[in-house]
Amino acid sequence: MVYLHHYNPGQTIFGSQILKSVFYEFHVGVTIFFTLSGFLITERYFTTETLSLKNLRTYIINRLARIYPLYIVLSLPVFFIAFYNVGFTRYYLYALILNITLLKSLSLEYAFTGIPQAWSLTVEECFYFFAIFFFAVLYSRRFSKAIVWISAIILLPTTGFLLVQVFHYLHLPFFENASFVAYNTFFGRFYEFFIGAGLALLLKKVKTKHDFSVLTYGGIILFSLGIFALMKIKVAYGANFGISPPIGTAVNNLYLPLCIATIFTGLLREKSLVSTFLSTKPLAILGKSSYAFYLIHMGLIHELLSPYFNEKSTLGALAIYLILVALSVALYYFFEEPVNKKIKSLTSRHNWPTPTSSSSNSALSKASVR
Repeated sequence: MVYLHHYNPGQTIFGSQILKSVFYEFHVGVTIFFTLSGFLITERYFTTETLSLKNLRTYIINRLARIYPLYIVLSLPVFFIAFYNVGFTRYYLYALILNITLLKSLSLEYAFTGIPQAWSLTVEECFYFFAIFFFAVLYSRRFSKAIVWISAIILLPTTGFLLVQVFHYLHLPFFENASFVAYNTFFGRFYEFFIGAGLALLLKKVKTKHDFSVLTYGGIILFSLGIFALMKIKVAYGANFGISPPIGTAVNNLYLPLCIATIFTGLLREKSLVSTFLSTKPLAILGKSSYAFYLIHMGLIHELLSPYFNEKSTLGALAIYLILVALSVALYYFFEEPVNKKIKSLTSRHNWPTPTSSSSNSALSKASVR
């Protein structure tokens, strides 16, 4: 979905203004990833009230092992080229620091440097570390769980708003405005992770399965209506994207995660053609390599391929897409997964257990958690 958003073929390939408008709103693929991350991280690490130091160390190491090696290998060449072309300027030096520390999406000025689409990794990493403290408090028994959830839902956006004021006062290039915080930082996108996390906790208690596909297809319909709403909002407000106006942000950040959670529930608890299709081996491979594809589909790799293909033609667009898919699969099997296994083998020597997912055979578990 994100690929179709970035390289919108609606008009150029399909000759359809409607498809062009639909693909414009396929940035919602990021919303799916955030909700899925909240679900899988919670299910694999935080569905038990026993949070030991060993488990937390395993959690942190596994998250960094999954995210960081491939990211840094693909990011550094971008800056080597920049330094070669323009020299060691202060701007690119700051950008490099913020990129390698995964803090770049706290700044609008630097959010899209390096690998542009990797701004979302800052949001995800914030959730990974926030989850440690959130679930520790949630399971502490000192506070009502409802109070903990409500407090977080109030305090996170409030903190984001205060950070905008503080950094504006300090004249520093972070948290530059409220719309940036709402769309590009964890303080605005936390709700998506919370919906996924809440779903994981709910499904742990509710074990019902049935043969009907009401939730799967009902969720897809509701999700489609959300995209339609974003299309209409874009036109009504004359915005670049439907998410730009506050009402569009609300649809993306609040409404769509509920639809996504409904679909996830259906995929996990219902038998449907969709769950069967997503569980096939080719889709499982694409799911595993989705992180690599996300990192290379836009930026340096794509720019190196572009001169050799006419992306405005069907054949050229398809060829470059298939090459990117092949490269992402290769990166997964020959770099990402071997490095991840090596790191896990080193940590296993210290008897740090690797958690397993209770839905390891489900369609959702085939997806890569970025």
